[in-house]
Amino acid sequence: MMESSTQEINLNCEINSIEKGSLKNLLIVKLSCDSINVNFDIVENINIFNEKDRVRVIISRAKPSYTNKDFCGHGYIVTELKDTTQDGKYNLIISLFGLLVKISNKESLLKTFRLNVMDHVYFCVKKISS
Repeated sequence: MMESSTQEINLNCEINSIEKGSLKNLLIVKLSCDSINVNFDIVENINIFNEKDRVRVIISRAKPSYTNKDFCGHGYIVTELKDTTQDGKYNLIISLFGLLVKISNKESLLKTFRLNVMDHVYFCVKKISS
């Protein structure tokens, strides 16, 4: 489910997999959020997630509230590109000062949420208690 306000995008997701990245101590966390897929980099020694965890993803222009049990970072929207494949998904890339977030969706998140390349945003992933 995707909720939004003018300041914030909220996605309810499940972690599909956590894979080793190509750099030492880097992991790639892959989430499924209904029709939206989110992949993000996280350093191994600060990873707090497990496969099948239910999480809430927040992308916000304003600093959201968070605890030490959440993963939050801030950075900039780098680009949004449309796949040349038949499904033609849009891939939004956010850089958290080196760690990357890739969000794939059928529609442009830039247009849908009135975001721009080089907007400063916060990216948080919070575990949902079961």
